Amino acid sequence: MEKERMTVKAFVNNVLEGHAIGIVAGLIPSALLGEVSKALMTNLPVFAIINHLVNIYMLAVPLLIGAAVAFRFKMKPIPMVCVAATAWVGSGAVGFTPTGIILSGMGDLVNILVTISLTCAMILLIGDRLKSFEPLLMPIIVCTVGGGMGLAAFPYVHAITLGLGQMINSFSALQPIPMGILIAVCFSVIMISPVSTVAIATAIGMSGIASGAGNLGCVAAAVGMFVGGLRVNKIGLSLSIVLGTPKIMIATMIRQPKVLAPIMMNAAVLGTLGALFHIQGTPISAGFGFSGMVGPINAIRFMAGGPNLSNLLIIGLVFIAVPFVGAFFFEWFCRRVLHLYEPEDYSTEMADLKKETSGKQPQLA
Repeated sequence: MEKERMTVKAFVNNVLEGHAIGIVAGLIPSALLGEVSKALMTNLPVFAIINHLVNIYMLAVPLLIGAAVAFRFKMKPIPMVCVAATAWVGSGAVGFTPTGIILSGMGDLVNILVTISLTCAMILLIGDRLKSFEPLLMPIIVCTVGGGMGLAAFPYVHAITLGLGQMINSFSALQPIPMGILIAVCFSVIMISPVSTVAIATAIGMSGIASGAGNLGCVAAAVGMFVGGLRVNKIGLSLSIVLGTPKIMIATMIRQPKVLAPIMMNAAVLGTLGALFHIQGTPISAGFGFSGMVGPINAIRFMAGGPNLSNLLIIGLVFIAVPFVGAFFFEWFCRRVLHLYEPEDYSTEMADLKKETSGKQPQLA
């Protein structure tokens, strides 16, 4: 089989795109069906089953990421499943106690990224050297070496994630409007990065107006990437961004960080409105935006009077009207007035996977 030379740029792009694909595949069912199933499962038992299914699927995110990244590298079945297993090990989601094994959500998405990068590099370096012994030796090598590297890196990578959370938590000491702006802007960037907004919010126990600001930052990220990508991405992909998760655009953000400018501007406006209207939430809702309506549903729970007409209008204004109007305005302003970027800078390769299924097996240069 003809070998394709693997460059550093291609390697990084494959890892980032596969990472985003796995996250999207695991989170979309929960984002679209999670809150609906919770609301209906009391009266309709079938929705309790659906709720269990989407939660189980979300727990499988590390495995999905590993498989998606391996697919991007055109790996054969044995290496592919080995990468998936190593991603799960490196996530830190599996814990051992005297009473048995526990699962703690999806784990650390950043350490998954580190683990699969090291594992894929190792597998590409091994190449076809194992020959017919690959089914026997590859799982052992990947399990011990790849998994070991993931476990060794986890405490340090997770400490960085927690440190970021503590920095954001320090903003809570500020007055409501500056706090709302800073938290919303930070979460708008983190929402598109490999770092989990939900993990940070839950780790620091973010609640109240701080949670609402984080939620609105996630809204700014989703709407901003949706609006910016409308000219270059297919509609199905764009809807996945705004209804599911903007983490689809991880690779785009790293390649073209300047596209964050209008998103951060919009997040600052939304953070201000969140503080003025006392938009609140929980540690869980802080990291979701309006995916599955988690943010708006939790916000209205904390509003005096509950879901009355006045509160529904505020929710519509803060979560829908202003984010979309702001996204279109700031995207136009940054592109046409400041000339920061071109529409093509919002493009992503996720929509074009046909070329990945044919051809050559890569190797490190």
